[in-house]
Amino acid sequence: MKNTAKAAFVALGVSAVSLLLTQPASANSFTASTQGGTAQYDDGGDRFCVHAYDSEGARWIKATVKPLNGVGPTLSLSDNNNSTGNDCGSLATAYEDTKYRATITAYWGETGTVTSKTVDFFS
Repeated sequence: MKNTAKAAFVALGVSAVSLLLTQPASANSFTASTQGGTAQYDDGGDRFCVHAYDSEGARWIKATVKPLNGVGPTLSLSDNNNSTGNDCGSLATAYEDTKYRATITAYWGETGTVTSKTVDFFS
C-alpha cells in the first residue's frame, strides 16, 4: 500500500512539472539561413520576411511562398543589401494549418554563388 501511494505521488509530481515546463506551440515558426541572407516565418504574427546580409559585395535573397493545395495567399518577396530593410508579407488570411512551401534563392557576390533551398511549413 505504501509503495502504491509513493508511486502515485511521484507520477503526480512528474505530471505537474511537465505541465509547468510546457511552452506554447510555435513549431511552425522558423528561420532559414543562406549565403545571401535569411528567410523567416513568424507563425504568431503570420509574417514571412526576407533579409539580405549587409556586406561590401552584392547580396540578395528572394522567396516565393505558395500554399501546396492552391488555396490561400501567395507571396513573392525580395531584398538586397542596398535596400533599407526587410521585405515582408502576411499570411494572416491563410486558413490555419495550411501547408506552404517557401522556395528561397540567394546570391553572394563575393563568391558569385547562387544557392536555393525549399522549406515546407504550416501557416
